[in-house]
Amino acid sequence: MGGDRHQKEVDTMTKTEKMTNRKALTYCIDNCDLPADVAEKLTAMVAALDKKSTAERKPTAKQGENATVRAAVVKFINDNAEGDGFTCSDLIKACPAVEGKSNQYVSAILRQAVLAGEISKGTVKRRTYFAPVGVYATADEDEGE
Repeated sequence: MGGDRHQKEVDTMTKTEKMTNRKALTYCIDNCDLPADVAEKLTAMVAALDKKSTAERKPTAKQGENATVRAAVVKFINDNAEGDGFTCSDLIKACPAVEGKSNQYVSAILRQAVLAGEISKGTVKRRTYFAPVGVYATADEDEGE
């Protein structure tokens, strides 16, 4: 039982690529002498895996809700920002869309908005503020400081 744990640690440290079902099936098709019906079945399985991995998926209900909250927070910041902008705690108190939500949740929503370029993020006296675009440097520039 303990050996499995150590084996996993060794596997994650190696630089080899993970063997996937698709890679295994492709290897068998290319390198094994298979009857026609078996090769056809394996080829169909590879095609099904390809189709599954490229399928466009609808956002979950939670993702849809988060997108709505993010849009409301961005609108609130753009309409009401003064001075340095808002801290995460300020937004929880002032913005109706995130009132009563956890600091971690609001921080994740704000991070998504910054990465999407909808708002800017800056640090003043070791406090992180969120403001309309252009008030602070972009997320990429902010990381380099």
